[in-house]
Amino acid sequence: MIKNIGIVATPNISTGGGFPRVVRDLIASLNELNYKVSLMTPFTLDYEKIKELYGPIKLEKVHYPSGFKKKFCKEDSITRRLMKSEFLKMFNENDLVIDMDGKILDKYLSTEEKKRYIIWRVSCAYSDTKKFPEMRRGLSRKGKEILKDLLNTKSTRPGKDIKIYSLDEWTAKELKYYWNLNSAGFLNPEIQVEHIKYKGQKKKNQIAVLGRIARNKKIHDSIEIFSKGTSKFKDYKLVILGGATPDSDLYIKELSNQIERLNIKERVEMIPNPSFEKIKEILLNSKILIDSQQGVSLTMTAIEAMAAGCIVLATKNGGTYLEVLGKGKYGFGFDNIKEGGNKLEQIILELNSKKLNYHKFIKGADKFSHKNFIKRLKEIINNINV
Repeated sequence: MIKNIGIVATPNISTGGGFPRVVRDLIASLNELNYKVSLMTPFTLDYEKIKELYGPIKLEKVHYPSGFKKKFCKEDSITRRLMKSEFLKMFNENDLVIDMDGKILDKYLSTEEKKRYIIWRVSCAYSDTKKFPEMRRGLSRKGKEILKDLLNTKSTRPGKDIKIYSLDEWTAKELKYYWNLNSAGFLNPEIQVEHIKYKGQKKKNQIAVLGRIARNKKIHDSIEIFSKGTSKFKDYKLVILGGATPDSDLYIKELSNQIERLNIKERVEMIPNPSFEKIKEILLNSKILIDSQQGVSLTMTAIEAMAAGCIVLATKNGGTYLEVLGKGKYGFGFDNIKEGGNKLEQIILELNSKKLNYHKFIKGADKFSHKNFIKRLKEIINNINV
């Protein structure tokens, strides 16, 4: 019987962003199911920051890199190699280990031990810079990508004998296409639909862009779409909010220059590292959310926006349009900036004429509720033979 569960999460979960939120919600859900949870991470946890951003968590034990290793545990593949002993220690102390994204560590386990190890793949098989080479800008970014290429060889990928649960259908297809790995099933992310759901509040003439403030989120495309789509509606405001990283400063400067060039400075606000309550406030006050990130799995931000009564306008080249918006059933899609601007203008016109009903789109978020996440999580755990 499974009583103790360990989680491997190599990125920093004390910051803003989709990955930290997924990990926090997983821990909180396991807490709710009365499992004792441990975590392996190279980053010192800031419990107060996690609570402020996403809510509280309870951990029985945290496994950090020992001694000198901590200085070198910054990149995922390096961390997983250096923390082999910490991983095996955590593995032996738990009945089941859930590895977030997963690679390398399964090589340290015997055939029998692998039955107690599963991967929840929440990231795409290939990074954005692989799919969109134009994003490799600056010597620092190019250097990091070259290092990743050297460290992330075919041998680091999970074996075919490992159970991998994909975030969505898009992620599963990428695993198959790029790595020839089959998904054991799906585990959609938990969204706090119940806590953010729209209840008829009066909304402002406001559009939101929500996600980590980074180039791969293509916020610059969303700004262009906002500028084109609201050229006849100068009373509309754009709010950009999301987690900021050390790499965000240069991008924020570029976005500020773009906003100045488009002459929309008075209509744009940027909020780095917002709390969940701030996100909730902005989304409940907004009528539309723009999501321009391409070639990635579904985005949690789009689901939150739908629950808050926002009309979602997303690129068709991604999991959000395919799975969250149901190919247009619960929102709108675009192929390029020009089409995005035209669609945005169309949405505003239909909102003004009351042709669009928020409640139709809100239903699309219910699939990702806490209740459904708990149900699926229990099914997966109960299917583990230990």
